[in-house]
Amino acid sequence: MKTNRRDFLKGMAAVPFLGYFAVGAKGNITTELERIQNDYLSTLKIDHLSAPEDKLRPPTGNNNNVVRFGVIGNGWRGDQLLNSLGFVSSKYVEDNTVNGKYTKRLQDLLDEEDLYVDFAGVCDTFDAHAKRGYEISLNKVRRGGDKREHKPARIFPTYREMIASDEIDAVIIATPDHTHARIAIDAAKAGKHVYLEKPMTHTVEEALELREAIKSTGVIFQLGHENRQQMSFKIANELYKKGALGVVSMVQTYTNKNDRNGAWIRTREFDHLGSPDTINWKEFLGKAPWVEFDPKRYFNWQRYSEYGTGVTGNDFTHKYDCVNQVLELGIPDTVVALGGQYYYKGHGDMPDLFSAIFTYPERGLTMTYDSTLKSGIYRQSHILGSEVTMDIDNAIMMYKDTYSERYKEHAISSDDPMYYYEPCADVDAISSATAKTYLKSGYGPTYIDGKVIDATFLHLKEWIDAIRGFGTTSCGIDVGFEEAVTFNLANLAYEHRRPVHWDKVNEKVIIE
Repeated sequence: MKTNRRDFLKGMAAVPFLGYFAVGAKGNITTELERIQNDYLSTLKIDHLSAPEDKLRPPTGNNNNVVRFGVIGNGWRGDQLLNSLGFVSSKYVEDNTVNGKYTKRLQDLLDEEDLYVDFAGVCDTFDAHAKRGYEISLNKVRRGGDKREHKPARIFPTYREMIASDEIDAVIIATPDHTHARIAIDAAKAGKHVYLEKPMTHTVEEALELREAIKSTGVIFQLGHENRQQMSFKIANELYKKGALGVVSMVQTYTNKNDRNGAWIRTREFDHLGSPDTINWKEFLGKAPWVEFDPKRYFNWQRYSEYGTGVTGNDFTHKYDCVNQVLELGIPDTVVALGGQYYYKGHGDMPDLFSAIFTYPERGLTMTYDSTLKSGIYRQSHILGSEVTMDIDNAIMMYKDTYSERYKEHAISSDDPMYYYEPCADVDAISSATAKTYLKSGYGPTYIDGKVIDATFLHLKEWIDAIRGFGTTSCGIDVGFEEAVTFNLANLAYEHRRPVHWDKVNEKVIIE
């Protein structure tokens, strides 16, 4: 690979792509990228990759088959999901209007396809969140030129009233982790299609029960790993299957954060909004042990093992699902884990340092996960092959192994990438380090069919399309089950300070 071409592509990765360049430049840039990719594939001894040719599924909605959905849990993530569906608040519109014109951020959202869905209902244990959802449903600025008359979203007191309503076809669940399984199971049994935010369940037992409910009812299920829409992971999977990496023996994954918000310690709503009068505390607790109302537990629930799943459920699940897409690992045989709470004492019982090892003896492979909430340095996942090491997130960089047999005739330094791919996410509007890390890790925009598109929109669209009978979901109940069991094994290994095994025949956890 010529240095000037490699440097060109590296430089391109820092620039928003396709639609963000000056008029007249796009064609030349696209041609140059195709030429560079062909050179890279020749070096890797691969003739063709099909993944970069992925196309968007044609629109499937119309006025006659509108899908009516309800949101269960309308906190910050609920708002994001509504945003991706094209339902934005009047404040969002105001903040993204300058001199009477929409910002590119808002205009790109509005230009995406109208999915022909109705935001029909919202419920939340916090009155302020439910009210915000209702207000969002009133806004007339909609995606894809949607001019249809929409009824305001109905505020349901609890999720049980929502799933009992014949005004709801499907539900989006974005509640605390300990309630995921119960709500999803009840919704499936009520015949409602389910989009469930990760992590899938709070325990292994819940994962077994939820899988049974989804399979027995036949509802359409999608787990909220929008990284399933990222081109980089599709390309990486194809490179792996075509032997470009050689024998993979180790995978290294990481999460680093270094701020209180990244550690799920929040204060913004304590003082004047959250109280026993505005929060349904009993409904929030669900089947968790009873304690008196505590705003720290409510707003910082991720810090408490009774409600949250720690760094493994919140962060490792992202990393695992990305790697699982590439290597199709499934559930490990054995997991060991260590860590502790050293820096954020007095905020629940979740560790802020955590390390785990996952073994796959049948694959001759080990995966590691290291997390700290006291260092913000970003680290990509590394897939170590006998021929090539792949650094993978929303981009791909592949480095020749010093002792590679497949590429030994290529005079490429192991310090220089022999393959590089970046789908060019738009990070212009991102301000915090945590948000930037989120996008780098592959959970923002992606590049498909010549367009830069919000991956969450694509993931929701895939679910809606499947509800209408077009295609299937890419993060269905089986891969969700693999995720749920894997991270819960790590939490059990940490809790018991012992190796934990998965009996795949009887589908049981064995603790030494």
